[in-house]
Amino acid sequence: MAEVKRNVVGELESLESIEQAIVLVGGAPEAPLQVSKDIVNKYKGAMHDASRLQMLVTWARASVDPVLHFHSSNRTKAVLADLGTYSPGVAAIRLTSGIQVGSEFVSRRDALRNATTKMLNTDAGNLNSIIHGRTIDLACVSGVNVQFLKPLFSARDKKAVRDKAGMHEMLTQLFEIINKKDAGLIPNSFVEACSVFTCELFSNTQEHATTNHLGIPYDAHVEGMIVSWDEMEARFYKMDFKGHQRLQDFWNREKVTIRGREGIRCLQLSFFDTGPGFASRISGKDVEELSDEEERECLTRCLLKNVTTKSQTGSGGGLALVLNELQALGGLIRIRSGRLSIFNCFRKGCMDDVHEFDDWSPDKLCKVSGAVVSILVPLRRK
Repeated sequence: MAEVKRNVVGELESLESIEQAIVLVGGAPEAPLQVSKDIVNKYKGAMHDASRLQMLVTWARASVDPVLHFHSSNRTKAVLADLGTYSPGVAAIRLTSGIQVGSEFVSRRDALRNATTKMLNTDAGNLNSIIHGRTIDLACVSGVNVQFLKPLFSARDKKAVRDKAGMHEMLTQLFEIINKKDAGLIPNSFVEACSVFTCELFSNTQEHATTNHLGIPYDAHVEGMIVSWDEMEARFYKMDFKGHQRLQDFWNREKVTIRGREGIRCLQLSFFDTGPGFASRISGKDVEELSDEEERECLTRCLLKNVTTKSQTGSGGGLALVLNELQALGGLIRIRSGRLSIFNCFRKGCMDDVHEFDDWSPDKLCKVSGAVVSILVPLRRK
């Protein structure tokens, strides 16, 4: 029998290239996937890196034989080390049956051992040991002893997500660690809003991102967050902001000179999960069973203040708080879920509509697994 041709994904330098990779892997679930090491361990900022994670999750959820391939020119030990140090690689390991480096196969269990040190340090709160440059990530991996990481959970229980005060303490620590110099540029009111949002989001993922849209539990799932302080030079990032006039205007408003080059300094937060996505959670249907209009309406309902899929009362206001803070700060939020990628961005000091979400790109998008919520806050130095 002839070997099935592999899909090969190389470096992904833009959000558009990540979307193209999603088209590739989603269109051929029977084809093995071969990737470069940069896919799993490159640090390009929270929004990019969570998007790459989502591409890998989309492939793993759809794949007939979820074995992740690497070219034989790589050393297996080096590949395993890279996979175990950052959330995209950790998520990829957990949702695959194993990895293949050339002719050498490594089972998921053996590959996941390489993430043990990272997960233990994260659980112990040794955050300085897991920082890479100006990026820190926290990944909750199902089926491991420290699944419910102590920075995010007060006990080893999915119902023990830390409250607002606990999340405030954790986020303050993260922001200070990744860039002490600019920590003062982030107002406490934003940290407080993110604390509520983070608490609600992790509670929601524990209830609704661990099963598919029919409520059937996944064999494996990963939830987490990435925080980064970034100098987004135009030569690497400006292309991501070309798909809508509001995005172009955001870039032009916030650009500064960075070492002689145009760019934006910003704090980035990305929250990710490997669940069915917002519209599927609220509708109980796969998004492909919904029309485009129905899917958009479902996602919009999820974004309205005090609308939540959680069973607890008094929930769902965290996003509204974050949107109000972004409005005041002139920030940006992007949500990628189902077949939609939407955003809202604001002009500092202007009362822009917090519910005016637009499509990130005019292109029709393929369905992704999971959901990614990314927040960008410009850091304006006087």
